[in-house]
Amino acid sequence: MKRLEIIEIRTTGNNRDDLERFLKNWQAEVRAKGKTASVQIYQQAQLESDFSVHLRYNPDTTEKEYRVLGERLISDLKEFGLVNHTVWLEITFCK
Repeated sequence: MKRLEIIEIRTTGNNRDDLERFLKNWQAEVRAKGKTASVQIYQQAQLESDFSVHLRYNPDTTEKEYRVLGERLISDLKEFGLVNHTVWLEITFCK
């Protein structure tokens, strides 16, 4: 089953540059470890303070690895602002 985690953060203008630097370094580290199929970071089109991190996992990623990566990121992001976290499972109606 394919899994997508979406972690959204709303930061203040005061620490936006620090957040961007953190996300850039974090993304490079996660990609180097190869635990996700993709890591995408988005900025809200009309609010420079809102970011969304999308994590799509490799099929062989374990449940523990899912939790560790997502929970660690959420914990780290709380110092930058408000965090929202959702997990989505892909469903297929037609093959």
